[in-house]
Amino acid sequence: MYKYLIICLLTYPTLLRSQEKLSYQKVDSLTYQYFLKGQWKELIDFSQKAEKQEINFKYLHQRLGYAYFMKSDYFAAEHQYEQAFDFDHFDPVTLEYLYYCRLYTGSEECSRYFARNLDVQTLKQLHVSKITPVDQVEAEYNYKTNDAITRSDPSYYRIGIKTLLGYQLSLTQSVSYFGQTIDAESVKQPEYYALLRWQPTSKIQIKGAFHGINTKIGIYNYPAYMGFLGVSSQLSRFNIEGNVSVLKLDTSTVQQFGIQAGVVLPGRSNLYFTGTLNAMSESSSTRAVYSQSAGLRCYKNLWAEANVTMGNLRNYSTLDALYVYNTIDPTVFRTGLTIFYQLNQHITLIGNFTYDQKEFNSSLINHQHYNQLSISGGIKWKL
Repeated sequence: MYKYLIICLLTYPTLLRSQEKLSYQKVDSLTYQYFLKGQWKELIDFSQKAEKQEINFKYLHQRLGYAYFMKSDYFAAEHQYEQAFDFDHFDPVTLEYLYYCRLYTGSEECSRYFARNLDVQTLKQLHVSKITPVDQVEAEYNYKTNDAITRSDPSYYRIGIKTLLGYQLSLTQSVSYFGQTIDAESVKQPEYYALLRWQPTSKIQIKGAFHGINTKIGIYNYPAYMGFLGVSSQLSRFNIEGNVSVLKLDTSTVQQFGIQAGVVLPGRSNLYFTGTLNAMSESSSTRAVYSQSAGLRCYKNLWAEANVTMGNLRNYSTLDALYVYNTIDPTVFRTGLTIFYQLNQHITLIGNFTYDQKEFNSSLINHQHYNQLSISGGIKWKL
């Protein structure tokens, strides 16, 4: 009995210390010391205790955000700087690190939303301009091979430029060309694409696109036009998007309605998953197309993304209507792997391998298939 009483008396002061009520002054003083010494773990642990006691102020969130930033946890850093932003919408430190956090989590448009309130000197140091006629140039080449005797190996070329029209508005334009021979008939398809992005708030992006296609089979032309509208929102590690597109063909109209959701998991590998479900309506019939992708950072500047798409992809569009699958033979299953390598702060190299199971257009009842493999390479050069 006495033994337990002695243990309780010895541990009671420790329990009191662990439940000690923190003051604003102590939290401010200790977190500042941890910040100056670069003791990021201690700063994070102590700040979490302070937050549990509902102690929060601008400098606490700034210091905690910087600690997460130094540990390369940019989503957690962004969350802290957003709370600091709630205290002061014009603090230059908060705005600059919100810019960096959004940039490092892959949302350049949103990073520029915060950059718009920075002073001229900081913008100059960050090399950020309000208007840039040519901000980025991108190019890609894709070569496909198949095991169908009556289909040649198709090829695809594309080149595009990105223009910054303001801190919240950007325009991407590209021209492309697709070529193939089908049943001894030459198929040539030049295309024009334009995508306008608007960032009205830090969380919401609105996108509108136009895609013009001119398919020439032999001596006949078959023009087609697509309009696209999408609204997306990024909430820390989660993102969601809804979109709709309409493809106007000579003989029919194709409507596509999509919803997309994704998440980035905690950890240095930045493992992420994205799922997309599309409902398509064409010629009084409807069908569903589902796509799933998963990616991660394999190395410091190397990312890999695997994807699979299931459903009939006749006249299906993806990546904000940049790619429209209007080939004569529809794809009914697709899977692939994409590699991104950031050579330096200006140049990103892209490689892709894709397998398609395609269905002969003349065998829609018998469902006769053939296989197609494709390899593509691309480059993005940010000027």
